[in-house]
Amino acid sequence: MIMRFGRICVLVVLAMALLGSGGVFAASTDTDGPIEKRPEGFDTPELSRSRFLGWIRRDLSRRIPGEETLIKQYLDEWEFQFETLTINNRIFAINIDVDNKYPYDITLLDVDCDGIYETKVEEKPGQQRVDMAIPECVFRVSAERSR
Repeated sequence: MIMRFGRICVLVVLAMALLGSGGVFAASTDTDGPIEKRPEGFDTPELSRSRFLGWIRRDLSRRIPGEETLIKQYLDEWEFQFETLTINNRIFAINIDVDNKYPYDITLLDVDCDGIYETKVEEKPGQQRVDMAIPECVFRVSAERSR
């Protein structure tokens, strides 16, 4: 019983951190909309402590001509599912599912490929879907290799 209570407390704390609720996690920008920015970045799931579930390939050729996007799905240590989106071996986005229902609830985006996920998109039911641009920095690697 104590273990179960402890796990529930951990889940609540993690969900609060991921959702950015409370004064400690509040961003310096407007949080009424689905997009929130924080220069110091948002906390991300720990890949080394997560269980790899499998690969998915999504056809993004309408937006990314000639590029392949590989998506890895994971289950983190608190049983939240998340996926990483990679182009040219650079993870540029993490989708997080906090309610175990499709679609993913939160997207964290690294807009300058520095490893800091400074943009969070949280889509709520009834809101219009947000279509974020893919960061240009993920394409620079292939341009540098072709020289």
